[in-house]
Amino acid sequence: MSPLQTIKSYILWTHPRGGFHYDVMVTAILAFIFLTPRSVFKDSPNYRPPHPNETIVKPDGSGGFIYEVSSAAVSANGAQTDAALKNALRPVAGDVTITRYVELRNNSGKVSGYRIWAHR
Repeated sequence: MSPLQTIKSYILWTHPRGGFHYDVMVTAILAFIFLTPRSVFKDSPNYRPPHPNETIVKPDGSGGFIYEVSSAAVSANGAQTDAALKNALRPVAGDVTITRYVELRNNSGKVSGYRIWAHR
């Protein structure tokens, strides 16, 4: 078999299963799949930072919920914080009573969000 005929038979996949040339083709395909680095295909998961208005909700075990709200969703300071937290929770939880809240701070000490205990 000439080299051109061999290449043609590889391209057209004409070799019988279990033969030497069939095993060579399967080995080449598997080597390509498992040994090709991911960077060749530019296939990496996209990092999506959480939306600034995203609210995380967890049950607190006593019939209430614990909400984590980003500071970007709360536009108040000082005495207006309670009202601003209620306004931030209203689209997610409806009308709730806030039991307490804690400011969440990042490494530099800046307020990054709030953890709020609330019930209906």
